[in-house]
Amino acid sequence: MNKLSPLFFLLAACGPALAENTAGLMMPDGSRDMYVGIGVATRTAVAAGEDRPVSLRPLLQVQWSNGVFVSATGVAGLHLSETAGVEYGPLLVDSNSRDPGESRRLRGTHPVKGSPDVGGFYNYYLGDNARILSSAVYDTSAHGFKGQLGMQKSWSSLAPHHTVSLSAGVSLASDPVARELYEVSTASGGVRDYRPSGGVMAMSAGVNWNWELSSKWLINSSVTGTRLGTTPAGSPIVERRNFITWSSGLAYRF
Repeated sequence: MNKLSPLFFLLAACGPALAENTAGLMMPDGSRDMYVGIGVATRTAVAAGEDRPVSLRPLLQVQWSNGVFVSATGVAGLHLSETAGVEYGPLLVDSNSRDPGESRRLRGTHPVKGSPDVGGFYNYYLGDNARILSSAVYDTSAHGFKGQLGMQKSWSSLAPHHTVSLSAGVSLASDPVARELYEVSTASGGVRDYRPSGGVMAMSAGVNWNWELSSKWLINSSVTGTRLGTTPAGSPIVERRNFITWSSGLAYRF
């Protein structure tokens, strides 16, 4: 049984309100070795009141036989389980920083340090092509917790060299995390006072398409639709509750 790409479960199954690393969506699911490449992607920072440009992103994912994995998106961890159908282990996740002075729309919000977050993941396989995915981390900048819960179903027999995966998930956050991202104060220059509480940050559903051009080259593309939860949607810094992000990239497998 192939191991689930930790990048996929951490990003594709969780809401963009808690992660901006969309480059992870471009990595092939089920990888066990090394992929490098380049791709284009829209940023999910729109959920936190920022712009959403299209940009080039490096693609890198390495997973060693001892269970250690790292990626260019700032995710690192370790598979500890030796039981078939179950995966779990620790995670170290790079977090984005934010300076309210960098954007007019972010006035009155909190700065975000961007220090690494620590936590763990747990995946349970319902079958060879279906799995439940979960992760939880401690946000070292906000001093609170955030997590993701999702499900993924894959099909590899629809056409030769093609794999299609559907995923859906929800992201959650405690009060400190929600307030660091979405709280606004007029005393600090915001348009109005807003003090959110924790709960559901976003719900997402997406499709991922993996096309193996050869034994070494592959193209991976994805489209994800997101609906922000009540807490982020009510913040003055958020202009849209529903949005779509996409990514596509070419990778070389070693």
